[in-house]
Amino acid sequence: MENIDWGILALYYLLGRGGSLEEPGVPYSINWEEQETRDLISFVRLASEELRRREAERRADAWGPMYGPAPTKVRITRSLRVYIGTQELRIRPMAKAVLLLFLKHPEGIQLKCIADYREELAGFYRKVSRSQDKDAIERSITRILDCFSNDLNVSITRVNSALGTLMGNAVSYRIEGAAGEAKHILLDRSLVVWE
Repeated sequence: MENIDWGILALYYLLGRGGSLEEPGVPYSINWEEQETRDLISFVRLASEELRRREAERRADAWGPMYGPAPTKVRITRSLRVYIGTQELRIRPMAKAVLLLFLKHPEGIQLKCIADYREELAGFYRKVSRSQDKDAIERSITRILDCFSNDLNVSITRVNSALGTLMGNAVSYRIEGAAGEAKHILLDRSLVVWE
């Protein structure tokens, strides 16, 4: 559920109450300030419950016609082969390393900060790369982390394209995010199994 700014929520409540703030709480045998506090607490409680209910409905309905069937498990073997359900996702080594990095970080990664994840990305790439040339591996890693290179975007596109080919509708598995914001994979990480 999204972070709730309780101050803004309370302000909307108070603005919605309008002139009733001046009315004393006579029917309740308490002063109007105490009644306003009780009303506000009640309003916040109801608003919280409503937000939780809507979030639960959104998650339950998210896998309807718009998103296709409910997501299946992703299994990553010790040799870093990626299976979605029973099908193996076959992509180039650098694209696979990028996918694994994003699977490890559900909070998302800003592309401009990808260099902060160098060791993790390099570890994945060294394990999946077919090359034995350590210098070539390091050059590939340096190139993908270069903010002036388009290699990272190409790898993300390859991941998303391979997922679309494998599954058709792969919305929850794709690496996505608005320009300038963190890119992430929406898939619930309880569906990701690392062996």
